[in-house]
Amino acid sequence: MSKKFWQVKNYVNAESEILLYGPIASEHSWFGDEVTAKDFANDLESLGNAPVTVRINSGGGDVFAAHAIHNLLINYKGTVTVAIDGLCASAATIVAMAGNKITMPTNALFMIHNPMIAMGDYYQAAELMQMAAALDKIKDSIIASYRKRCKASVEELQAMMDAETWLGAEECLAQGFIDEIEGEISATLNNKQLVINSTTYDVSGFKNFTALKNHVCTCKEGKNTMTKLEQILNKLGLLDEISTSTQANPVNTVPADNAQVVADAVAAERKRISDLQAFDCKDNMAAAAIIDAAVKNGQTINDVKIYLDAVQNMPFNGVQNLVNNMIKDNQESGVEGVKGNPQNEAEEEKAADAQAMNGFVAAMNKFGGKK
Repeated sequence: MSKKFWQVKNYVNAESEILLYGPIASEHSWFGDEVTAKDFANDLESLGNAPVTVRINSGGGDVFAAHAIHNLLINYKGTVTVAIDGLCASAATIVAMAGNKITMPTNALFMIHNPMIAMGDYYQAAELMQMAAALDKIKDSIIASYRKRCKASVEELQAMMDAETWLGAEECLAQGFIDEIEGEISATLNNKQLVINSTTYDVSGFKNFTALKNHVCTCKEGKNTMTKLEQILNKLGLLDEISTSTQANPVNTVPADNAQVVADAVAAERKRISDLQAFDCKDNMAAAAIIDAAVKNGQTINDVKIYLDAVQNMPFNGVQNLVNNMIKDNQESGVEGVKGNPQNEAEEEKAADAQAMNGFVAAMNKFGGKK
């Protein structure tokens, strides 16, 4: 029997739940797998048409499994409520559309994109065309599931899927993907690890990472939740350096069977790093931190030149003294000892800035060789 990726909780005298946490069909594909689909149908039938809540915190998975679950839920005679508990991305959004009512908390995320297929073999042109046609049909079926409740047109949905679109709760409500916003959860992004509602996802495979990052840094009112210092550090490319002391070097994805393309890519990467490392930081630790972050993040010297110009003439001692004074001011104000709800947003921002500044100094000390 196929390993189940869902969990059914059949409560006595209470609304039952189906949990879809993590990848959908992570172990077994549902393509042509009648046994697995029958297992889910049997579990659903065991609820006796009682009201059920489908709780989703998933980055997606097998589109065929998602469509099968969607159809089974649509045909279920009891009331189906879908509660998006954190991330609802890719194939998981197809399942979500089966709800008679769909809810989503503030800071949860919803992502739609084009269906994709993994290709680990060699194919002729005719075979590739068949695969492309199949993907187009799958895309049409996904759009059809969205159109059952979404206000966007077919053309708008096609464009959103082409762009890999990330939506917050307010946007989902406006578009008609959900019916209500209920509650609030936490969401943070540490490099390419998304932590949402205590569940961690590797989001390195998603293409529109910038949009994801912007949504994680945005609250339900549409305001940027980064403090002023964090916004500056983010522009300097140092925010990730504060979050973690290690970061994997970017991987060049180039056709392995094309020697010239590989050689050109390697030469370009070496030149990019060489140009960055050739920059004279003049013992300025802020500039050194920017260079180090740029090397790791795949940026060129031109990408960070404006920030280097801004800090190059400021000695490190001056930067550290300025930061230390700001930290001292925050400590003396007592905001770091505030627990629960600060008295106002200004105090909350000061407390957050103090934490970010401590990280900033630690990062620069690291680059300066201090312990």
